[in-house]
Amino acid sequence: MTAAGRFVVAALVVAGIGPAIAGERMSGDDLTTALPGITLDGVYPDGTYFTETYHDDRTIRYWDANGADSGEWSIRNGLFCTFYESQEGACFLVERDGDNCFTFFEMQPDEPTVPREQWTSRGWNRAKPATCPTPPQPSI
Repeated sequence: MTAAGRFVVAALVVAGIGPAIAGERMSGDDLTTALPGITLDGVYPDGTYFTETYHDDRTIRYWDANGADSGEWSIRNGLFCTFYESQEGACFLVERDGDNCFTFFEMQPDEPTVPREQWTSRGWNRAKPATCPTPPQPSI
């Protein structure tokens, strides 16, 4: 790569425009920038699909095959937290896989710095192509 090419890549990375590294843990600032105002389509490890909209006013709207719920989202100590009106909420460590894949790991309540081994959910901004390692396809 030429010196000019390296400069362009470095400038894009500094500006936050470059591609995310697979498995890159997102900071609280990253989460505050990436999630407000988007609708995330996602899947749980068992294959169940969900949709969640993160509004700019920090309210949240959730849908899955069992119904819908509303609540609030927040960033606490670098974790993404969701709390709902009629179901339990939690806080998550979030990793980014590419430009449009968010992998959520629920944090252990008794050890707030240790995520569960298995990812809790994986989602992508529905307005863009998913970059998840193996994006699930909706069942027809």
